[in-house]
Amino acid sequence: MKLRVPSQLAGAILASGALLTQGCGKRPSHEECDALLDHYVELLVNSDRPGTSAAELHKLKLQARDKAKEDPEFGACTERVSRRELDCALSAPNADILEQCLL
Repeated sequence: MKLRVPSQLAGAILASGALLTQGCGKRPSHEECDALLDHYVELLVNSDRPGTSAAELHKLKLQARDKAKEDPEFGACTERVSRRELDCALSAPNADILEQCLL
């Protein structure tokens, strides 16, 4: 499986920049942005690789975080994602809905 992380997530974060001044509450922390990325990876893996072991899932999350560290768009998560978008994305049942939350 080729992970679509973080490029698709970064694109969704970038698209949410227009909504920078909207939404309630404080901006997400770096830890919450990491949790968002982890959730995205989990959703992609559950969809594309059902039955993936916990160890393999953990490895894929670490790989996604390494890629995200080098992506300036993901680095802007704390400024570009509203609290409302974060809450929506973290509760999304699949990757498509998660991406819609960030638009």
